[in-house]
Amino acid sequence: MDRQQAPFGVVFDVDGTMVDNLEYHKTAWIEYGRRNGLPITEEFYQRNIHSRSNNEIVHTVFPDNPSAEQRDRMERDKEGIYHEMYRPLIKEIPGLTALLEALAEAGISCAAASNSPRCNVDLVLGGLGIEKQFCFSVAANEVGQGKPHPELYLRAAAALGLPPDRCVAFEDSVSGFKCAEAAGMPFVAVTAGAHGECLEHAGNAIATIHDFTGISVAQLGRLLGDK
Repeated sequence: MDRQQAPFGVVFDVDGTMVDNLEYHKTAWIEYGRRNGLPITEEFYQRNIHSRSNNEIVHTVFPDNPSAEQRDRMERDKEGIYHEMYRPLIKEIPGLTALLEALAEAGISCAAASNSPRCNVDLVLGGLGIEKQFCFSVAANEVGQGKPHPELYLRAAAALGLPPDRCVAFEDSVSGFKCAEAAGMPFVAVTAGAHGECLEHAGNAIATIHDFTGISVAQLGRLLGDK
């Protein structure tokens, strides 16, 4: 893919970036804890669960060497609660579809890279009807290590056929910011669905926007140094 045809690529996080759904994840985790006699409070969620992959979370929720079966059961049960609550209410962060359409018109390829499992990625992309706008998507349960390890963003950049520094990520979480930095990928912090404390760690963002109405294809190019 040559630079003239696609001067840069765009990688989107999913939860908290495409949709404002973090409260629903928190509520689902607390309800999962209630059903299973586990002390998952709002404080516990924020300290040990928020923005982490299920592969990490299972070791916090079940610290005594959890099995793969235990992890799978935890994921199935918690995500089942989350899907039941959130599916009827799914709504994009304003401007997302319009930006995706503008990127497609400009010939700029997009990928999605999420710390959530595949079922949650599909819920958002399918629920918003935007799955065809992405030439590639990758979920945390499809890589060796989730965010903040750079593997998700490195996989996305490779799929776009571009070096990481010629891609820009849209992110909302500390693990996402660190993942982009570790991959050498510039990132834009999106605040609409973010937890306020996370944004304190977005100091290296090339831009901060409330929602996707606050950015254009031309602005993204300029942020990456294109003329």
